[in-house]
Amino acid sequence: MTEVIIVGGGPVGLMLAHELTVGGVRPLVLERRDDIDPTIKAGYLNQPAYEALGRRGLLRPATGPSEETSPNPRTMPVGKDGRPIFVGHVAGMPIRPDLVDLEVLDQGPFATGGGLIGQQELERLLGERLAELGVEVRRTVTITGVRQDGESVRVLTADGVLEADWVIGCDGGRSIVRKSAGMGFPGLDGEMTGRQVVVRGTGLDRIEPGWHHTPTGVYRRMPGAEVILTAEFDGAPQDRDQPITVEEVEQSIRRVTGVPVTITQLLSATRFTDNTRVADPYRIGRVFVAGDAAHVHPPFGGQGLSLGMLDASDLGWRLAAVARGRADESILDGYQAERRPEAERILEWSRAQVGIMRTDERSRAASRLVRRLMETPDGATEAARVVSGQVIGYTTDDGPVGSYAPNWPGTIGTLWQATADGRAVLAHRPDVRLPDDLAADLADPRGRYRVTVFETEFAPVPLTLIRPDGVVSWIGTQPEGLADALAAIGAVEPSVDAVAEPV
Repeated sequence: MTEVIIVGGGPVGLMLAHELTVGGVRPLVLERRDDIDPTIKAGYLNQPAYEALGRRGLLRPATGPSEETSPNPRTMPVGKDGRPIFVGHVAGMPIRPDLVDLEVLDQGPFATGGGLIGQQELERLLGERLAELGVEVRRTVTITGVRQDGESVRVLTADGVLEADWVIGCDGGRSIVRKSAGMGFPGLDGEMTGRQVVVRGTGLDRIEPGWHHTPTGVYRRMPGAEVILTAEFDGAPQDRDQPITVEEVEQSIRRVTGVPVTITQLLSATRFTDNTRVADPYRIGRVFVAGDAAHVHPPFGGQGLSLGMLDASDLGWRLAAVARGRADESILDGYQAERRPEAERILEWSRAQVGIMRTDERSRAASRLVRRLMETPDGATEAARVVSGQVIGYTTDDGPVGSYAPNWPGTIGTLWQATADGRAVLAHRPDVRLPDDLAADLADPRGRYRVTVFETEFAPVPLTLIRPDGVVSWIGTQPEGLADALAAIGAVEPSVDAVAEPV
């Protein structure tokens, strides 16, 4: 029997597989497609999601800012003055980089900002790493349901039944895992039809680049490329599974832009709506959902991929700790407690954007008001903080606990290098001396503690404990309470003899 089966081999499922693997668990990934979906997808990760890749050594040097098809993540481009060229947008209204207060936006000298990477390239990057680790991604598997009995979960497929201790559904907004497990999916139905396409044709150069609101909808044309998005507020698609035709795309572009284009070739196309839903709950028994299986919303602002990647980062270390006996099942409750409020925040952000993109006069009046607010330094800076993901965290006060630790340099390299193997990290200042017996236990790679000791002058307090997903979980001036803090995040092996060989 497999310990963990992940249903869905997109970026979220693959990231979860990686997090489980570095945590000591070898999962099986099941994917219905025979290859990576080539349809145009997201191309941006916000700062916390981008840094999740960095913590695992998955960020490679960019080959150059002009190479749009580069398989390597890149930070957002900047101009000669060091300011970002493009920060993001709210409801199709670009955030003016010249108004953003970079001192507020900057989280210190070791913050990265977000990163540019196509979803297909992200899947290749993760797939290559999983292949190196020996993780199986089994393709062309059709899932028909899941059944659980309290001790295990059966995954029903067209070719038979598979059994696992745990199952995670990363199988998209129409998740079979979520439905068959009995999880609710409350929310709002869609009211618009969006189309994002890569096309060739005549008259396209007459469409002004960038985001634009028109009397009939909203559109975006990417500069220098025939990548066009249209949004029309005349109801949700009647059948999202119906193939998108050249005529459909041509007529939509004409209606929204007012330009009489002729489309001669449809290279890639996707149709979407603005339904917003979130799973309730995220877990029933031994079955979880993550990514689009847990939450859906329109793709404006590119928040969905980042949201799912952080689901994977949060759930992976928790489930690995339980599966390896380092923590009891109560630690799994933190997954929904942390991630569902974040999904609800993104759903609210998405609904607000659609509300001010609609073509009725009340919505356009609200849009003009928001635009005026965004044309102030405070408004532009706050919008940039939201889009970049700098509002994400699980803090309960102004302290560092619950926030993501930056990539501090230390005596053994950087914090990212210290976290690459998926272990927790105890960061301490140079003037801190741990008791000899504790220091010896912490330094023993096969000892009872699954933690890397990291000396850095940049730690916010003398002792800072960082979870495997990069979140600060405990701080102190003395080691009293450290043992309990380590146990609370599953960083204490049940016994020395139980330490598993790396997978």
